Amino acid sequence: MADTGTVPIPSSAPAGEGQGGGLSSLPDLRDAARRTLDALSTLNARASLDTARALLEPLRDAREYRALMRLAEAIGRLDPKDFRTRRLYAQALIEVDLVTAAIDVLQAFIHRLPANDCEAVEAMGLLGRAHKQIFFDARDRTDPGARHALTQAIAAYRNPFERNPANVWHGANLVALLANSRRLGIPVATDLDPVEVAQRLVKSLDAVPDSARDEWYLPSLAEAYLGLDRWDDVERTVKSFAAGPGARAFLLASALRQFTRVWDLEATERGRGLVDILRARLLQVPGGELRIDSGDLQRLHQQPAPSDAQLEAILGKRGAQTFKWWKTGLARAQSVASIRPRLGSRIGTGFLLRAGDVGIAPADELVVLTNFHVVNPNGASPGIRPEDAEVVFEAVDADTVYEIDTLLWSSAPEQCDASLLRLKQPVRGIEPLPVAKSLPVLGESAQVYVVGYPGGRDLSFSFQDNELLDHEGPPNGVPQIPGVCRVHYTAPTEGGSSGSPVFNANLWQVIALHHKGGKTGMPKLNGASGSYGANEGISIQSIAAFPKKT
Repeated sequence: MADTGTVPIPSSAPAGEGQGGGLSSLPDLRDAARRTLDALSTLNARASLDTARALLEPLRDAREYRALMRLAEAIGRLDPKDFRTRRLYAQALIEVDLVTAAIDVLQAFIHRLPANDCEAVEAMGLLGRAHKQIFFDARDRTDPGARHALTQAIAAYRNPFERNPANVWHGANLVALLANSRRLGIPVATDLDPVEVAQRLVKSLDAVPDSARDEWYLPSLAEAYLGLDRWDDVERTVKSFAAGPGARAFLLASALRQFTRVWDLEATERGRGLVDILRARLLQVPGGELRIDSGDLQRLHQQPAPSDAQLEAILGKRGAQTFKWWKTGLARAQSVASIRPRLGSRIGTGFLLRAGDVGIAPADELVVLTNFHVVNPNGASPGIRPEDAEVVFEAVDADTVYEIDTLLWSSAPEQCDASLLRLKQPVRGIEPLPVAKSLPVLGESAQVYVVGYPGGRDLSFSFQDNELLDHEGPPNGVPQIPGVCRVHYTAPTEGGSSGSPVFNANLWQVIALHHKGGKTGMPKLNGASGSYGANEGISIQSIAAFPKKT
């Protein structure tokens, strides 16, 4: 089923956990990529080629596609016949939605290689992936262009699988697309029977020696069982690759995309349960990220939970606890709002709190907290004035717009970078976010989660390399700004994430207000020397304690 090829991800290189042969974190990986890219522009560039090549897959696994593309471009200029690099370059193009460019790259070198060359086989699979994406992105899948893309995708998967049944990930995608086309009533590859192809795929997978089974073996087997409607085997197989401590975000995200977009599993009760369980698991895995539009989030929140039997069948005895944690996160997301100019697009994020939790009276009033640089008294750039802003809790009702009545309190960016907003109409049916009484204890397992509207896009649960790096809170913190306790973390954010809540790991309690970040150059906290790539939030406790004149 893998849309990514069969190149194994090194066991020493999960996202944020030792990428690139000993790199300890995503910031380390980014720094290594930048240094290597610089080295590739020197007179001694060829001496850095092997280092650059070794970084490509870790960058892919960490979803650092832009960095991958820059490195691959530099490698390609020095070694145009490095087909592995060109293939990874094309994969990154697909991931950033430059699909037709990826098709051109793939076709150019497929024609230069023998059909049975391993890179040609992998490239054919990616070519199928690209055409498949065009088909599923089409608004009208009966349109001739969409049908052509589906036909091309099936051919790209079919040829390698029929030439060599050992190309099982091509076979898994072939089964999925055949089943999808039959379900939609689209007459393509009518000479192929999806059930017969699925049977051949199971036979091919069973013949793979244990020593040769890579991490895509089990997802491919799960798709073969879907083609045969063997649901107990599907769930058993998904458990084998999703429940264990070594589960990878890249693999889970690929499986989730395949199950929802191609297999349309959410059309059935058992399929919905499987997909929801995978979403829950994805967000527990380093590198996991999930973007959900407001309509889907409302549906997911109201959707009944999978049965305890299904939860245990897929995630084991901790399945019910994992799913409860996931549903709590969905509930919390309802309290996260987009901030936008009137009749404009999203410029930031805010979230609903009890006034008393941030040091404002009356304590039980519901207020919205965002950044000063999003909403401020004079509309100082890049922010806007309160009277020009509107607040929308899109996860609850994207059509209900709240206007701002009063800017209750604000603090400049060099202090708390915060603004507390009173809305003109009362907020009903939305719970304020709970506030943590203290910051998490620092340690290797300390994590944070950010929920917001990155880049002005749909609501996003940001879980990629979500490590808590440091904070200025007790017992050892030394705040450098009077009255302000800062928190550093590596959860990825973009413009539009400003004003997002930062949650602790276990209880989904707010610990900080996100206000800025950068991939490099963030000075370390508590007097430590140097800088790193990090994001910065202001602890809710210090915002609550900061002097206020309302």
